[in-house]
Order: sequence, then C-alpha cells, then structure tokens
Amino acid sequence: MARRQLLQQRRPLIVICSEGGIKSSEYYYLRNYRTRDLRIQFSTGNSTDPNGMLEDLLKYIQNEDIKSEDNVRIFLVLDTDLDDKRINEIKEIEEKCLENNIEIITSAPTFEIWYVLHYRNNKLKFNNSRDVKKEIIKLNGSYSETMDMYRIIKNHTEEARTMAKSLEQRTISDGEELIKANPHTSIYKILDAITKLSNHK
Repeated sequence: MARRQLLQQRRPLIVICSEGGIKSSEYYYLRNYRTRDLRIQFSTGNSTDPNGMLEDLLKYIQNEDIKSEDNVRIFLVLDTDLDDKRINEIKEIEEKCLENNIEIITSAPTFEIWYVLHYRNNKLKFNNSRDVKKEIIKLNGSYSETMDMYRIIKNHTEEARTMAKSLEQRTISDGEELIKANPHTSIYKILDAITKLSNHK
C-alpha cells in the first residue's frame, strides 16, 4: 500500500474548485482529462460565493495535504455572471489566491461559453448564463449540466482555444478589464496546464 501511495504522489496533480463541485458542468467536462500520468481532483464544499469557495478550497488543500505535492497546479473556476458585485468579490480574493498559489479562472457570463466557442466564434454576446445554455441547445440539439460535452466537442477544442485567446487579446488591446469582458473564458489555461503536467517527466 505504501508503495502504491508513493507512486500516486509522483504523478502530477491538478486541483479544481468550481461552483457545484462534482455536480458541476466543469466537473463533467474536465474529469475527461484524467490520465495514467495525471491526477485531477475536485475540491469539496457547498459555497457559491467567491470568498466562500476560496475558503472551501483552502480547507481541501490542507485536509488533502496538497502542499506536499511536487508538481501541482490549483485552479479556482468562477463565473462572473456579468454581475458587478460578483466581479468585485472575485477581485477581493485575488491577493489571497496569489499567496496560496491558486490561479483564478473566470468565464463570462458562465463556464458554458467555453462550449459555445467550439461551435461558433462570431457575434458572441449574452445577457446571462441562461442565454448561453439556450445557445448550446440550439447548436447541439440538447444540453444539461451533467452531459458529457467533452465527447461531443473534443474534435474542435483547438478552435475553441484559439478563439478564447483571441477574445482575450482583443479585450486587452482595447484597454478593457478581462474580468468584465462579455464574453470571455480562460478555461484554456487549465488545458494548457494539463498538457504541460502530462508531459512532465
């Protein structure tokens, strides 16, 4: 058992905290990236506000002794909901996240914008997360947060990455704050980390 645990510890690790935990659309999508060379864990907790989610994540890090890991990346995945109050709450936890080597990943209005980018890249603008999910239903025929969208869209992930980065660069070039951009998503940064850690020797 001790040898098996040692082998487990040697594999790189990605820790993800998202609203809803293992009942979230983020979980149903990102769990597909687990491999024999990479562990992906989802932190526990029931909080939905940015600060509460951060506190849940910090408890998880402590309970699971994550800081003892050699090769680990930790992500806090948040929707802005295009809500100024929530955006300010996210900004308020930035310093604490930095102190604990936690990377904030935001999407607007919601994580599902990442799915939309696999289908189309023009005239993207939504009023709320409900509109994004309606768009996915229009594009895909159906949608629920527990669907395994990875299998449906995986062949277009590179296009989605390119578009997400393009939206980000355009926002920065226009002198706007990325966190306030509609739409945007930095989910591709988790995929970049997955690629890097999967290739780690």
